Amino acid sequence: MTEIYKIPQGKMIISYSDKNISIGLLELNANELLPKHNRLVKEELTQIYGSSIIEIFDEDNSSQKIILKAGDNLEIQEGKFHIHSNNSEDVSITLWKFEGDIANIIEDIRKGSETIVKDK
Repeated sequence: MTEIYKIPQGKMIISYSDKNISIGLLELNANELLPKHNRLVKEELTQIYGSSIIEIFDEDNSSQKIILKAGDNLEIQEGKFHIHSNNSEDVSITLWKFEGDIANIIEDIRKGSETIVKDK
């Protein structure tokens, strides 16, 4: 299964998703970001191309910024609010992996984005 969706900030690629695991790619265009969000499951990130900045927020809304360069990995604990951003002039590609059920998030992407490719 491959699904590619155009989002305002770039592209969301869903490689595989079921109730136990979801894997895909986030392609952020230059100088773009995904708004602050959280997930109810652990999020594992691997920077594939370019770089990205992940800002992780604590309960008191203080934050820590982590720069990911190609080959870097990061784990974001469930429930942690965070922002993915690309402050460079080049595209950023990040592999994402969720262990657990994120069917509602995947469905929101499918409903709210322009489909580029949907192969099953």
